[in-house]
Amino acid sequence: MSRRALRWWLLAAVAYLVFLGVNFPAQYLADHLAKKMPQLELAGVSGSVFSGSAAEVRYQGADLGAVDWRFDWLAPFSFNVGYRVDVHAEDRDLRGRMDVGFGSIHLRGLEGRVPVAAMDRWSPLPHNSASGSLGVHLKELLFKSGKLVSAEGELDLDEAVLKWPSTATLGSFRTDLTPASGGGIQAVIADVASPLKLDASLSLSDTGAYHLKGVLAAKDPGDQATRSLLSGLGQPDSTGRYPFDFNGQW
Repeated sequence: MSRRALRWWLLAAVAYLVFLGVNFPAQYLADHLAKKMPQLELAGVSGSVFSGSAAEVRYQGADLGAVDWRFDWLAPFSFNVGYRVDVHAEDRDLRGRMDVGFGSIHLRGLEGRVPVAAMDRWSPLPHNSASGSLGVHLKELLFKSGKLVSAEGELDLDEAVLKWPSTATLGSFRTDLTPASGGGIQAVIADVASPLKLDASLSLSDTGAYHLKGVLAAKDPGDQATRSLLSGLGQPDSTGRYPFDFNGQW
């Protein structure tokens, strides 16, 4: 594309966006997102497509809090419709950029912290079985047809406490996420500061099939409380570790 053509394209794009901002309320953007991501629900929408908010955001039925957004004027240079977003509640805050493309939604530079309780919707444990804080440091999340198909970045679980079936201090763990070749997500999970020694890997396909495998062990062989907790997993191997291997559909 020549410089002259690019200049005219940018001028037309800006003029069109200004037209949208003046003539379309925020609900227009909410409805557009709902078509791309049926699992996403916005309630209490106010403002305009340029700058607006929703009092309540739900994804797959989980309450994420409220959201504010403002248009990113650098977006036309990347041929996207881009917004700076802030998802917040009394106990959480996430900030990043959302780019709405053709058939896809990108979340980039997502930073913040949310309570573990906010993840109950996706936990295999009973409701309110664990507490702690999840630090989010994600370079990119990619959604297609409303489904998460790729991720890159880091998740830090801090001050985790297990409340079921018995109370136990778990400590801190780190998960490194990378896009998988051919689609999907690969993750490496390890302990940071914990009475547990954890080495695990997780693969999640773009169709939602997951495979989680690894080994758990007491970091201190003399830690009877941790050894008692692990005994619920069955018999250890010859090295005293507890291997696990799970498959399923997310």
